[in-house]
Amino acid sequence: MQKPFIVHEWGTFLAIAGSHGVTLEGMSHEEHPLPDFVHTLKKDNVFPKFVTLKGETPVIYFYTDRPRKVQVGVDFPTGLWTHWFPSAMRVGRYTGADPTRNGHIGWVAQIAPPSPQDRLPEIAPDSLWRFARQVPQAATVQVTAGSGETERFLFYRGLGRANLPVQFFPEKNGGRLVASVPVQRVIVVSVEQGKLTWKPIMDLKAGQTLEGIRTRLRPGTVADIALHLTHGLVQSGLFPDEAAALVNTWRSSYFEHDGLRVLFILPQTWTETFIPMRVSPKPDPFIRVMVGRIEGLTVGREAHVAAAVQGFTAHPETHFATLAAQGRYLEPILRRLATRPALRSLYEKLLGTEFVRTGKGDALALRNQLAL
Repeated sequence: MQKPFIVHEWGTFLAIAGSHGVTLEGMSHEEHPLPDFVHTLKKDNVFPKFVTLKGETPVIYFYTDRPRKVQVGVDFPTGLWTHWFPSAMRVGRYTGADPTRNGHIGWVAQIAPPSPQDRLPEIAPDSLWRFARQVPQAATVQVTAGSGETERFLFYRGLGRANLPVQFFPEKNGGRLVASVPVQRVIVVSVEQGKLTWKPIMDLKAGQTLEGIRTRLRPGTVADIALHLTHGLVQSGLFPDEAAALVNTWRSSYFEHDGLRVLFILPQTWTETFIPMRVSPKPDPFIRVMVGRIEGLTVGREAHVAAAVQGFTAHPETHFATLAAQGRYLEPILRRLATRPALRSLYEKLLGTEFVRTGKGDALALRNQLAL
């Protein structure tokens, strides 16, 4: 009896909200390096200033009992795809006046049941890429374009200008969440100097508002939160090893890095509208499970960075550590602070430095770039 042709996908969409609840620009930086073999859009085609949403690690798995030729296309009406592997048959944007919109990517590939003889690109032993490969029943994917690159999945990543369907006000009435569509497995996580607290909220209905979420946080463990999210991913249609691959890939970012964040599972109908995908031949079933993630800035964190900026001129070594500790969130934080009249010119200078753009450099180099 012929088995069904199955396609499953998982990924994360990331945004950052200021203390006032507004989604901030500049959410374009990488947190973990990708393997060198991953393909990248030319940097001059990316417009990080206008980016408010980062599509991270969408991974597409195929399950088949026989070799097949497949065609896959994914549109991004409000953004561009910036990274992918294996090589795509086409990638870029459709015509339009706005160069940050109408992105698309497409592959033509041969898939087959996995084999011990499959040769995949080498990765470092500690590479997060390894978790996505830990799905042993997923088909081998070999693209017909270019060098015939092979993987266990299709990977892509992008930047766009859009809002997630949940709005997070970190400082409003003890923390407020507002959902515009139904979302599942809502989790609020706070990590502060290694102390982890969290609150599982489960579901939010369309139009529902939830107040006081920060006052409800309780101590927890990484294992407890990871298990809770994994169960939700499986309930949404992922296989257990796929759900584990997602959670293990993002475990440190979700549950161990300092910050206040909200996680939730997006409905597939939202995903299909936001980044429509076409697969031929048509799979049965076709499951897409995306995690929405909003990093929330508190007034305290904004003030901490503002103080570091103001003190940098007199004591660059002391305050550089504070700026560097913000990681990829430094640019959005500076863009939030630059809307205030005080020291606006200094914030704008900072935003133009190599340190903010790339994360490279030290206190002396940053001071020289600012000509202080």
